[in-house]
Amino acid sequence: MCNNVPLHFDHMLRIQDLGFHVIKNLYTHPDRKLNWDVFLYVADGQMEVWEDNKEYVINKGQFLFLKSGLHHWGEPKTPAGTSWYWIHFFSNPNTETSQELNVYLNSYPSHLISHEDYSKFIKLPKQGSISHPKKLEKKLDSFIRLFHSTDPYRAITLSLQTMELFVDIFEESIEKYPRSKSDRTVQRIIEYLEQKDGYSLDSQAISSSLDMNYSYLCEVFKTKTGSTIHMYNSHIFIDKAIGLMSHSNRNISEISELLGFKNPFYFSRVFRKIMGCAPSEYMCKIYRE
Repeated sequence: MCNNVPLHFDHMLRIQDLGFHVIKNLYTHPDRKLNWDVFLYVADGQMEVWEDNKEYVINKGQFLFLKSGLHHWGEPKTPAGTSWYWIHFFSNPNTETSQELNVYLNSYPSHLISHEDYSKFIKLPKQGSISHPKKLEKKLDSFIRLFHSTDPYRAITLSLQTMELFVDIFEESIEKYPRSKSDRTVQRIIEYLEQKDGYSLDSQAISSSLDMNYSYLCEVFKTKTGSTIHMYNSHIFIDKAIGLMSHSNRNISEISELLGFKNPFYFSRVFRKIMGCAPSEYMCKIYRE
């Protein structure tokens, strides 16, 4: 079972409560099952906690995420003098229409941020170390001050700042892991699509260029990106079309020809499929040079 906490881009993370605690005696983590997620960070000492029959020991300068809905508890193993920060939060774990973001892939530089860009989530690392603990503790102290303030914006500010903190922790954790073979393969496919002169897609040419079976490439690409090679290619070239619409005075026929579409009618059909409107409609809505 994967007990990593998801962080969704299209939902606001909601804070339940947060704080800092120091114990003077041997401590046992409460035995409970919560309907919210938990972030724990040990500032000094060492904390012991079980989750779903797996024991975790969090040392000084380390963090642990506990997932909502799972049973977690402790044994009398957390020594006196241990201090820690906690954040209880709701992460809105609805993954039905979301695709996990593959941060190991560099996508093309787009002229738009699409709806699909927000329909993503990342899985926060279960446990790890913080490279700059004092910097983190200073930030968490500021969270606590804000939490106990009368600031009318405290809820939204805490949510935004906590999301930013968790993304920073996520980015730091992935730097320790190299790209997999399949990630490198998908990156090569993306680079091939970006460097093509025209829209048309030749499966044999892709297969020959990467020296791999095309069916295998399609399967890996779909798994890693959530998109087919053909659809990804369409997104790249429609985005190029949008760039030409915004930064030139070319008409639809000229753009279609320049990007290698069979004809303007086919270009319009692909454009409508990606953007939800005809190229002419889109051109009426944007600033043009």
